This record gives sequence, C-alpha cells and structure tokens, in this order.
Amino acid sequence: MMKNLQKVLIIDDDTGILFLHEIIVREAGLHPKPHTFSNAEEALELLKSEDETGKSALIFLDINMPIMDGWEFLEELSSTIRESDIKVIMVTSSLDKRDRERSKRFKMVIDFWEKPMDEAQVKSLIKKLEN
Repeated sequence: MMKNLQKVLIIDDDTGILFLHEIIVREAGLHPKPHTFSNAEEALELLKSEDETGKSALIFLDINMPIMDGWEFLEELSSTIRESDIKVIMVTSSLDKRDRERSKRFKMVIDFWEKPMDEAQVKSLIKKLEN
C-alpha cells in the first residue's frame, strides 16, 4: 500500500467494472481494501463525514451514472470538501474530447482514463504519486 494514501474509492454504477477495478487496485499494490460505490451520493457522504486535515483519498470516478453523475459529484465535492487531500481519476467509457477538457476544470482531477483500467496504469500511477 502507498504511504500517505488512506482511502481509495471506486465509484461506478456497473457492478462488473466495480469488481474488476477493485481487484486491479489490490493486485497492483495501490490499496488493500478499496471502497466501492455504485451510488456517487453514498461516496460523497463518506468523504464529507471524514473531511479532516491530514486525510487523503484517491477516487476512480465514472462519468455517466444515474442518480448523481460524475460531474455532479465533482461539483459537490469541490464545494464541500475543505480539509482532505483528494485526487480524482476519471475512468469512463466516454470518448468525447469535451469530457476530457471539462475534467481539466477541476483541480482535484489528475488524470482521465478509458474503461476498463488495467494493472499497468495503476502501477504507473503509484510511481507518479510516490514522486
């Protein structure tokens, strides 16, 4: 597990993708027990309840979801989280260049990946975050 990374959240409405991404996160050595959410609102409530200085989280976030989509999640997260260090990677099936550009408006978004993510991407991410 990476030092200084307390939580990893995977948010996607597709249960198959959630399962696959959870295995990849564990096997790549990023985090032994990532939290998975098929509902972005539930993930947001967890993050709000634990918003403290020194807390860190990495979120793998889908864009197109019912109830609360990835953009709504980012808007709410940006306006409510004040203390925690949160980084987000958009993981989506969207090939729309406008989505990639839109993600750059959120300073917490550090990357934009196409689904499904793979172990090599996560290992590369670990190296990037450690430096």
